[in-house]
Amino acid sequence: MVNVAFDNRNLNEKIYYYLRDKIVSTELRPGTRIDYNEIAKELGVSKTPVRDALQLLQQDGLVEVKSRSGTYVSQPKVKDIEEIYEVRKALERQAIKLAMSNLPKQTLEELYQNTLDVDKDIDRGNFQSFFHSDRNLHKTLITCSENSRLIKMMESIEAQINWIGVIIARSQERPRQANNEHKGILQALINSNVSVAQNLMEEHIEGIKQMTLKDFK
Repeated sequence: MVNVAFDNRNLNEKIYYYLRDKIVSTELRPGTRIDYNEIAKELGVSKTPVRDALQLLQQDGLVEVKSRSGTYVSQPKVKDIEEIYEVRKALERQAIKLAMSNLPKQTLEELYQNTLDVDKDIDRGNFQSFFHSDRNLHKTLITCSENSRLIKMMESIEAQINWIGVIIARSQERPRQANNEHKGILQALINSNVSVAQNLMEEHIEGIKQMTLKDFK
């Protein structure tokens, strides 16, 4: 039995984050049928908070309910991917403009050094540090925008972005290419060239979108 009493969030939220992490990490793979009773038994809870948590995951687009069949981990669809990455492109372009005055040069240099360290892990076939570095970079830029509405909109699609990112990272080349693009964005920011950084970010996200669409078409 798993102990879900790990913080002060309510039970629904605990189960939501527990299942979301399993989906985003692909421990629960796309298309997997979700058994309410099995999850409730595993977590030592009733079915009601499990059902509530799955409703939240359905709102996130991470699970889908099929009539007379059950609840399943969603399969990303082409339209979902196009919409997610178009929204992301606009949000992150604007975030760079807003964040520039709030980002110490030391922070940018630390992020850049981290991309160099990630290269070594990718060479060893370890992608976990890339995923962490990737989200840390993008999250730092979003947070430093200090625009609460922009931050909230980004948070609403973040789980899906992370999930799709894990699904498509099947070889060394994609993380390596993305990490190299991160270096270019950070170098432009270190040089205080906001417009170049914005254009590179937009190209970076468009490239991810196109690679992802290629896998799912």
